[in-house]
Amino acid sequence: MIVVSIRFIHRGTRSASRLAWGLIPLAIIIGVLLLLRPPASDPGATATQLESRPGAVLLAVNADSSTTAASPGFVPPAPARRDQVLQRLSQFRADYKQLAPAMAVRYQADSPDSAKLADVLTQALSQYGLDRGTASSKPIPDAGGEDWSASIIVHTAQGDEETVRRLLQALAPYFSAQVLLVFDDTRISELTLRIMAAPAFTEDGLAVFR
Repeated sequence: MIVVSIRFIHRGTRSASRLAWGLIPLAIIIGVLLLLRPPASDPGATATQLESRPGAVLLAVNADSSTTAASPGFVPPAPARRDQVLQRLSQFRADYKQLAPAMAVRYQADSPDSAKLADVLTQALSQYGLDRGTASSKPIPDAGGEDWSASIIVHTAQGDEETVRRLLQALAPYFSAQVLLVFDDTRISELTLRIMAAPAFTEDGLAVFR
């Protein structure tokens, strides 16, 4: 009787062990899906072309979130947004490693909220070696584009347009704005993103430019 009981317990233990090991792949799959799931207010975070002129292209980044309720005052990005940006940047880095892209972020000196957003963007870029040092309010020469109604301006070579779009899409869960790409001879390793206006912020930390 005792032997039978021991065998029963042993079999039960082995069954539980098999069940536990069988659940591990399921847990991994669920974890990956949760990581890749976009925030509720971030349906895809895309970069859509609005207008094109000789030497420049105007994009709407994360346009579906442009009407989201937002108010002045910096709000740190929610963990879901941060996780999505880092996952996208990781993939971007893997896809474009040979090009060695890098981006500096500059902001208006009189806008504390722009400065904090610039820090958020720079910190994310730095996780994968895509930054060019700390965010700065140092002015840069006017190279065109200020006559467009764009809240963010990026200078790039036209041949690197697709790469820059991909980088903006990776950062897009952090902001909703019209972004102007100005084509010049800027190298992919010397990109600069210029924040031209002060954003408002949603409850989960999305910077909204209107």
